[in-house]
Amino acid sequence: MEGAAGIITNYKRGKLTVKKKKIIWWVVTFSAVILAGIYMTLFGMRSVYRHFGLYFLKPAETHWPAGSRESIRALIGPMKGKVVWGSSRTGSHQIFLMTLPNLAIYQLTRHPHVDYHPRISPEGNRIVFARSQKKWVSERDQLPWDVYLYDLETGKEKLAARNGNFPLWLPDGQRILFLRDHQVIIKDLVSQREKIVFDGRLPPFEGEPSNPELSSEKPELLAVALRGKNNGVFLIDLSKGSISIFGKDACEITWFPGSSELIWVENGGRGGTLLMASPVQRVERRIFMDLPSSFSHEYFPRFSRDGQWLIWGASEGDHEHDLADYEIFLWKVGSRWEDTVRLTFNKANDRFPDVFIEKGR
Repeated sequence: MEGAAGIITNYKRGKLTVKKKKIIWWVVTFSAVILAGIYMTLFGMRSVYRHFGLYFLKPAETHWPAGSRESIRALIGPMKGKVVWGSSRTGSHQIFLMTLPNLAIYQLTRHPHVDYHPRISPEGNRIVFARSQKKWVSERDQLPWDVYLYDLETGKEKLAARNGNFPLWLPDGQRILFLRDHQVIIKDLVSQREKIVFDGRLPPFEGEPSNPELSSEKPELLAVALRGKNNGVFLIDLSKGSISIFGKDACEITWFPGSSELIWVENGGRGGTLLMASPVQRVERRIFMDLPSSFSHEYFPRFSRDGQWLIWGASEGDHEHDLADYEIFLWKVGSRWEDTVRLTFNKANDRFPDVFIEKGR
């Protein structure tokens, strides 16, 4: 039989083991809390929004302030056209349309998934847009999207391309450009043939592209934002395979119509961002727009096809593209920044607008 001394020794050893387990448990718990704190400090709510953003959305009503409609009509006059954008005002992201000059607003899509990035065809009768492959996808996740067409005359939708994002029309109105993973694709909507024009995985690029857009003046020139080994806004000459940087900490590119000039979003300015511009022949950066109001966190710039109007979204400093209160603004290019008018008045997330002006207007 075990003696009294052995029993006491085993008892003490058991107590030490329990105590040691408690210490280890507390160390592990404390370390987990510290790591979680560091993660949240570095990334904030961004990770939460990325996975659970749908639960932060709620329906919001539009309230036109007194005189707002009159200000818009005073700027545009009798000009006829239409504006499209993505909005979460119904509680989920759908595509909306505003007619000019009467400012009537229509909801175009009613799908449980995320619809965004609408672009109007050169003829003004169709829209190309991106739709998520599941109920909630953050804009930060570029892969799980499909490209759809919407006929404004019939209201019918049609799948244009699987696994595509950031769709755009090419000037002929028969082809679209979009991003599939790291590749920029051109698709002929008549023949259904696809052509890879750029692969961001290949050297010397080696980055994750977003917001690709070809120049209408020189189709061999591709503007793209890259993240990875190369980071910023770049101009790529597809015929030469060369790459030129126009802005670091920059994104959201568009071309100024009828010219070889790039416009993009860059950190800085009154609200944390501003729109920059440069000719493509040489990098000569200048400020293109920095709205002199509380809504000066500019994003999503886009020009009318005649280059006379700039449309974009801006918030009062909040950045999250999927959720922040971005509003849509319209500016007559070349006029004073102070003459910009606000088109939307809704606490929901309004983003990626496009404007179409009827010819002769």
